Amino acid sequence: MHVLSTRNLVPFLVVAALALLAGCGRGARSEPTPTPAPVAGPISDEPVVQKASPQMPVSPDTLPPAPPAPTPTAPVPMAGTLSLWHSWAGQDGDALAQILAGFQDRYPELALETLFVGYSRLAQGYASAVSAGGGPDLLLGPNWWLEDLVAAEVLAPLDEQVPPEVLEGYLPAAVENLRYDGRLYGLPTHVELVALYVNRRLLGDRPVPATTEELLAYAREDPRLGAGLYANLYHLSWGFAAYGATFFDAQGRLVLDQGDGAARFLEWLRRAQETPGIFVSPDYGMLIDRFKKGEFAFFVDGPWSRAELTEALGADLAVAPLPAGPAGPARPWLSADGVFLNPNISPAQTARALALARHVSSAESGSLWAQTSGRIPAQVEADVGADRLVRGFLAQAQQALPEPNRPEMVAVYTYAGDMVLKVLGGDASPEQAVVEAVTLIQEETGP
Repeated sequence: MHVLSTRNLVPFLVVAALALLAGCGRGARSEPTPTPAPVAGPISDEPVVQKASPQMPVSPDTLPPAPPAPTPTAPVPMAGTLSLWHSWAGQDGDALAQILAGFQDRYPELALETLFVGYSRLAQGYASAVSAGGGPDLLLGPNWWLEDLVAAEVLAPLDEQVPPEVLEGYLPAAVENLRYDGRLYGLPTHVELVALYVNRRLLGDRPVPATTEELLAYAREDPRLGAGLYANLYHLSWGFAAYGATFFDAQGRLVLDQGDGAARFLEWLRRAQETPGIFVSPDYGMLIDRFKKGEFAFFVDGPWSRAELTEALGADLAVAPLPAGPAGPARPWLSADGVFLNPNISPAQTARALALARHVSSAESGSLWAQTSGRIPAQVEADVGADRLVRGFLAQAQQALPEPNRPEMVAVYTYAGDMVLKVLGGDASPEQAVVEAVTLIQEETGP
């Protein structure tokens, strides 16, 4: 379940930032670090040859002067120290340690200093330190902090630093999820999204339902083939796209009420709630408990619950794509974690930091994220091994949409979330609920 980021990060005084670091629970850990190979600059186009006019005799005096020879750009020495702040612990911390060790092996003259800061304090501590002129070279964190960190001017834009061909290696939705106001601020490491958990023992030899109507038909046939649907906007975002609804257009305007897609999906949710064996509820604990007990075969949730569900269901647990709707495939919102850069560091240090950022978010590192901590890598070419659950989420991620990074999202989560509950509670028709939600969002945020 997603928690909205804290708003209005106010930089601390330098003394407060130092106090935070002193009390963060784990001291800085120096590790020798590999040095990234310098990225070659673009090769200039061939010089244009100026042809002599047929009326003018060609002589050395009439030829244009030869252009000066280009000055080669000296490669940035991959030596010195890079600092990285993060909040990864447990298996995530193990994966990160392996990833950084690989970078260190490649660039032994570049030392790494890592600092663990508790998750609840990392964003504020980073913003305070950078605003005071310090802070680390790199930060590992979720996209949920993006709006606040960009507003605080503590993240470096990366559009001119990362070639487009490098971005092609990531899931498109993961890259877009780390953009704000059209600018790229991070390189994605791994992603989260919802997909369809399946109890294969209950499903038997039947195929996974391919459409929303098939999901209802399965439950009508046998309530044990029903589903648990958490009535939370993030968990239900997949269905709006499947029914043809869009929250924002290309210009960032709220367009949820244009067309009947949102109302049609809300009507389907109401029908699903009335179907024996299908539970559409805001009570997440009840839903996951019933799924673990084998009361229904399908549960929409994300990778954050895989350990708990695997403990309960073992080899019977699988992950499959969500059912399609009449307008196309299910497209859940995807949120990414990524690597971000301090905007205050020098150009040479930026080049070194980018090399580490690209390594941490590479396919090789994505393989370690997947195989060590069960994370869903943002790199398309990452090797996830034999983990069927990671493979299932990765398949769904190919169809995902980036969770919108917009100031309006606080209001969207509030009023569109209420929209779902009003329809399920019978307090409004789907059409009325959509119009009311859009009106309230626009009143709060502007048209």
